[in-house]
Amino acid sequence: MSELVLKQFELARGGILKDLEGVSPEIFDIQPKGLSNTVHWQLGHILVVTELFLFGQNGQLPAEYNDYFGYGSRPSEWKEGIPSVETILEQLKSQLDRIKAISVDSFENQLPEPILGNRTYGELVYFTAYHELTHAGQIHTILRAAQAS
Repeated sequence: MSELVLKQFELARGGILKDLEGVSPEIFDIQPKGLSNTVHWQLGHILVVTELFLFGQNGQLPAEYNDYFGYGSRPSEWKEGIPSVETILEQLKSQLDRIKAISVDSFENQLPEPILGNRTYGELVYFTAYHELTHAGQIHTILRAAQAS
């Protein structure tokens, strides 16, 4: 069963990449009316949250990524130095390789303290997969709204 959640990450990331095929790059930073973020932010947010939950505070991302893409951040508050969508997409692909290498034996490990109600690493992995799929849906919605405008 645990292997299935790792496969879910592969399916979700594949779906996101498929949604982005052939999309004009300027679409990535359009924030459609009534929505609070952009595709660019959504991609960065998936990357940051997954890195934090599955690989910890000392993951492989620069610390400032949390300022750009963490909970409560907004693209309207961005200054300079934001990583490009291309960079984020490469990091998402690299991160997926690391996710697929997670040992399912680690799923039973207790977390030092619960994270969003999750008490084991496995629960957190499942929650993170759910989180990613939620944002994949947001990306799809933003793309459709931005392309229609």
